[in-house]
Amino acid sequence: LLVAVRRVAPRFSIPPSNHEVMPGGSVNLTCVAVGAPMPYVKWMAGVEELTKEDEMPVGRNVLELNNIVQSANYTCVAISSLGMIEATAQITVKALPKPPTEPLATETTATSVTLTWDSGNSDPISYYVIQYKPKSLEGQFQEVDGVATTRYSIGGLSPFSEYEFRVIAVNNIGRGPPSELVEARTGEQAPSSPPLKVQARMLSASTMLVQWEQPEEPNGQIRGYRVYYTTDPHLPLSMWQKHNTDDSHLTTVGSLITGTTYSIRVLAFTSVGDGPPSDIIQVKTQQGVPAQPADFQAEAESDTRILLTWLPASQERITKYELLYWEGEDGTQQKVEFDPTSSYAVEGLKPDTLYKFRLGARSELGVGVYTPTIEARTAQSSKFLTLC
Repeated sequence: LLVAVRRVAPRFSIPPSNHEVMPGGSVNLTCVAVGAPMPYVKWMAGVEELTKEDEMPVGRNVLELNNIVQSANYTCVAISSLGMIEATAQITVKALPKPPTEPLATETTATSVTLTWDSGNSDPISYYVIQYKPKSLEGQFQEVDGVATTRYSIGGLSPFSEYEFRVIAVNNIGRGPPSELVEARTGEQAPSSPPLKVQARMLSASTMLVQWEQPEEPNGQIRGYRVYYTTDPHLPLSMWQKHNTDDSHLTTVGSLITGTTYSIRVLAFTSVGDGPPSDIIQVKTQQGVPAQPADFQAEAESDTRILLTWLPASQERITKYELLYWEGEDGTQQKVEFDPTSSYAVEGLKPDTLYKFRLGARSELGVGVYTPTIEARTAQSSKFLTLC
């Protein structure tokens, strides 16, 4: 009986693959060969035998490489009686990229900074990461990831603010160390908020003192303020009288008509433009009469109580405060007088009801201008909430 035996030359079913590693890294190289008869498999580095002659496995051989410090080629050899084949794997030692050169801020606007830098690496870079944060804040940097060029504009920044920037190069091994920090200040804008705590009081029957605090969002260096005043607050602001001043926080306005109520608004400006004007305050041109209470606010504390607060006027001889309040749009107006203070609780109110309030200050010479009307709603009744 004759039996035919098929004989097949060796071939690689899993040839060794190339790898990139960091200095000191490790990798396992796998090589699998098949054939009939099954081939022996060994590893070589150049002419150096890495697998002993009497320890060559059949079909599969795994080479463990540890603490790799330099690039090298490793050859897998498969041997049978029908021939010998070879396949080479390239091990490349690739370090993390070096830091890019110190970035430069080449362009700035009020809300953006454009950075440019050099790669600082001879090997290819996959992309860059830009990190930035306000200089005045501690904590983590914000990041812009996946930057493919060496020039980039970062937007969404705050006007007239100092920022710190640095750039990181990334290759297929990972992130390198960051570049040196660069600082840049964004440009100015017009203020985006009005001056705070605007107040006015009479120094004489025809001269008033107006004072305020800097806007919360100046967006630049405040170059000065404009004080607008009029006896007719319904006119557009462009038709009000205007008094310009420098960057101080008070000024006097004279030549006013006595016995008249003036409306006042103040705005700040930078080199770029004017900010928004403050809310209207009013003052009566009568010497010795208190100024309008400032920052008048109302907050419900319960279903029957609303707390009113305001800023006490400075240098005013206030003898009493007069509070007017009423329910809804056309409720009966109530009037309460009380001694000088900076808060007052109105009690005995109806639950879940809207109330409106106005406040004026009185001296021995008369009552000043009342505040604009504010409103607050009492809380729902606790009994109603329990039933629900």
